[in-house]
Amino acid sequence: MFSLFKNRLPQHDLLQDDWLPDNTEYQLTRSRRRKTIEIQVRPGAVRVLAPAAISQARIDHFVAAKQSWIKSRLAGFAQQPVAQEIPAIDNGSELLYLGKRYPLLILEQQESSNVNVEQGCIVLHLSHRIRRPREAAIHHLLEQWYRQQAEQYIRNRTDYWAAIMGDQPAAVSVRSYRRKWGCCNSRAELRFNWLLIMAEEEVIDYVVIHEMSHLQHMNHSPQFWQRVARFCPAYKNSKRWLQQHAFQLRW
Repeated sequence: MFSLFKNRLPQHDLLQDDWLPDNTEYQLTRSRRRKTIEIQVRPGAVRVLAPAAISQARIDHFVAAKQSWIKSRLAGFAQQPVAQEIPAIDNGSELLYLGKRYPLLILEQQESSNVNVEQGCIVLHLSHRIRRPREAAIHHLLEQWYRQQAEQYIRNRTDYWAAIMGDQPAAVSVRSYRRKWGCCNSRAELRFNWLLIMAEEEVIDYVVIHEMSHLQHMNHSPQFWQRVARFCPAYKNSKRWLQQHAFQLRW
């Protein structure tokens, strides 16, 4: 799993005290069920999740070892444009699909409702039998279409990379997430954010490769990043693209 989102990090011991940029404080949450230390960075905030029994000194040392990464993440958030309120979607609205912008064309009073990409436009056929208010119906149909496209496209790319990387996930699904693009759990199940279908194709491949690499390395160790780089040599470009365009991939 990786940013937006949650960042699970290996444990380290490093004696270093003054790590927090600009005197930023972090929120500490302990749990008896947790076995590892985890750092989550949000705009202007740092949260640390830790096992209940681990000492405060070990937590401080672990966080100190990650001061460069924390500063980088906070700086990245500071550089992101402030997200604007999403405007109402109607004829002529521009929609992102696989990294490209398409104008929306709405054809009303149709026999059935569906969405297709046709002649450089995303065409929405709106049935005369819809019961929702028009704006809600448009939003619902487009989201349904996006989710279907994401499910199909990401499954296909996962199958493709599974054959190349030699690892087979137990399951692949597409879901709604607020703060992450994908995740891999201990059961070898991969889950992806459906909003990825708006990103460029090489960026989606990077996310797939990233999560596929967790099938061998359930961390973000050097070995993990070496595996990512083996199959996605330009992964840093895709990672940067996500950081810079995350505010555009929303619904």
